[in-house]
Amino acid sequence: MRNRIMMAALEEMNIRGVKFTMSDLAKRLSVSKTSLYEHFSSKNELIHNILVAASQDIQSQREAIYNNSELSFAEKISSLLKVVPTVVGPLNNDRLPDELQNHYPEEYLIFEKFREEDLQRLLAFIDQGIERNEIRPVNMKVLHHLISSAMISLFSYRFLSKSNMTFPDALGAMTDIIVNGLLPKET
Repeated sequence: MRNRIMMAALEEMNIRGVKFTMSDLAKRLSVSKTSLYEHFSSKNELIHNILVAASQDIQSQREAIYNNSELSFAEKISSLLKVVPTVVGPLNNDRLPDELQNHYPEEYLIFEKFREEDLQRLLAFIDQGIERNEIRPVNMKVLHHLISSAMISLFSYRFLSKSNMTFPDALGAMTDIIVNGLLPKET
């Protein structure tokens, strides 16, 4: 039932953002609010659990990429930068990160901490690629700032809406630029 509640909450978040109520959720599931509170003590706990599940999903997907010996270094970097959560269902509300930051700052900080730790691991992986001459040396501080800033900017609803893009679309475009650069491919 907990998973069913989380999936329904995600559907509500896709429609109403984080402003959905536990009454909205109970109505969607055709259960009483009391039933919801048997599984989650508050809306905050519910949102927290959704973010934890999404973070664990991302971590699991990325671990599989790191350990996939069939992928080249460039393919791993490209795949790592494009990972989005799948286990909690589709996230079709690009406003959600902005809303979390504004209305649930503690939960958003959990997400930000995960994102930074994940980025540090990616940068260490890139550093290994530089040491093994699989990619050219770059200024790691600038790369860290570039990826970190880009990820934050790509979460912006205004940017996504104005650009008529989804977050995965924006991640794909960012990844292409970072991995393949701006110069035309050599023929």
